Amino acid sequence: MFEVDFSPLEACSFIPADKLVALKHPLAQNLELSIPSYKEANSAEIQAIQRRERIPGVVKRIIPFDHLVCWEYWWCVPGRFLLPEDVDLLNRDRLRVESILEKLVWLFGACCFHNGSSCDGDQELIFDWEKVLEFAAKQGFDSYLLDIDFFPTASKLIQDEKKVSPNHIAVEPAHWHIEFFHLEPVQGGFEIVDPKPRCSCQVWTAKPFIKNLETGTSQTRYDLWISSPLDITHAFWLT
Repeated sequence: MFEVDFSPLEACSFIPADKLVALKHPLAQNLELSIPSYKEANSAEIQAIQRRERIPGVVKRIIPFDHLVCWEYWWCVPGRFLLPEDVDLLNRDRLRVESILEKLVWLFGACCFHNGSSCDGDQELIFDWEKVLEFAAKQGFDSYLLDIDFFPTASKLIQDEKKVSPNHIAVEPAHWHIEFFHLEPVQGGFEIVDPKPRCSCQVWTAKPFIKNLETGTSQTRYDLWISSPLDITHAFWLT
């Protein structure tokens, strides 16, 4: 875990520098305590350690805006539950986070999806964060917390079952994926309700598409899922 130095940023940055830094965790001294990941232990074992050591269920994640600017966000770690201090922190920091999302939605436009949404073809873009929240409320998310991922640009050659070699290329431009979720109480804290209804807002820098290598025809598709979220929680460039 580390603190990002945003002092070199210009005051005229599209996202104000004072919005880039997350609030400090009240249990910051416990963030670096040793705890296994969900790949190394089951949830019950992980959560027992959390209760005993008061280890938070969130870590500070770094989300890129462009090649120069990044912003911090408290991310819920898979396999952990949330301490009351975590939930309080997420709620207090949500206004700052949403002020950034509001700018992203205004700049690029957002596509909203629920369980019945189609992912084929062009999607209606929403440029007002308040309308995104209205969409979420219709899906039952009057109160909510947010899960945010940044997906870098990705491409992949794809072949049909009857083809010997790839005959399409799929491309996903860089985008932000925002999920709404609810919490339910558990011993010592809270867990994300699972399974959760699909309620997401996706902010794309360009349309995702699949293109035929032979004919050059292309189709907009929002269900390619070829990219992986960028997971930066430490300053690997300083090590």
